[in-house]
Formats: sequence, structure tokens, C-alpha cells
Amino acid sequence: MAKYGLNRVTLIGNLGHEPELKYLDQGIAYMTIRLACTDRVRNKEGNFQDRTEWVSVNLWRGQAEIASKYCKRGSTVCIEGRIRTQQWETPEGEKRSRTLVEGQKLILLDGRPVGGGEFSQPVSPVSAATPPQPVQKDVAANSSPQTSSPQSSPVDPATGMDDLPF
Repeated sequence: MAKYGLNRVTLIGNLGHEPELKYLDQGIAYMTIRLACTDRVRNKEGNFQDRTEWVSVNLWRGQAEIASKYCKRGSTVCIEGRIRTQQWETPEGEKRSRTLVEGQKLILLDGRPVGGGEFSQPVSPVSAATPPQPVQKDVAANSSPQTSSPQSSPVDPATGMDDLPF
């Protein structure tokens, strides 16, 4: 039997309201968003029916600031995080609890903003940075025949692409 479990959740959905960025007294940014996750199920008659689950997601620091800058109501996002349960007691003595997701990673699926705030292609933390361009070597400058050696680069001079399978 495992001593520890795995608390991991991945959600894709649309924001239910405009994100509102708030700051704690220490200057830490946070926000709570409501995410509508809709899936399509087939009912007894064989017809498809949409089923929507509303999930509360807490975002902190940089993730919250990115969401406030690039997201709006209806934006499609992917959230990776973990499930948390908050428990408290009301002034009347009733015990209450709610389950939410502590967002650890935010991926914007609407795309990168172009011009007037429209989106063109998906943005993820990996694709947000510009990838390095392949270096094209000048073959005419070196008239000696090239031999393959461990130090040589596997870049094809004609295309500028490498021949590595990964």
C-alpha cells in the first residue's frame, strides 16, 4: 500500500467572469476564478447533452498577474494544480467546507494577443519565449571537404535543419 498519494488535477475550461486581481498586505498577488468545464455525454435516448461543472480556482503571484493581464470572461484556459478543501465555522456555529483547486500552472489556450487584444495562436509557458533560430553555415567559404567528427554539428547546410530524431 502506498504511503503517499498524488493530488494532481488538470482542467480545461472557460472563465465565468472577469478576473479580478487582488493583493495581500505583503504585496502578494492572488485571484479566485470560476472555471466552467463542460463535457458532452450521451443520454438514454442517444442524444448528446452538455454537462457543465463550475470549479473555483485560486491563482497566486505571477500566475494571477498573467491571468489578469491576458484573460477575460469566456477565455479558454488550462489549469494544473491540486485539490484543496477549506473548512470553517460560521458565527452561528455551523460547520462549512468547500473544495477548490490551487492553481500551480496556467496555460492560455485562446492564443497570443495581436493588435487590438484579439488572440491568434495558443500560448503556453514553453511557447511564450521565441525559440532560437537555426544557424546556417556558409558552405562556399570552406572549400575543403568536410569529414564527420564528434565535434561537428549535425545541421544540414542546405536547409539549416538538424537530422536528430528528437
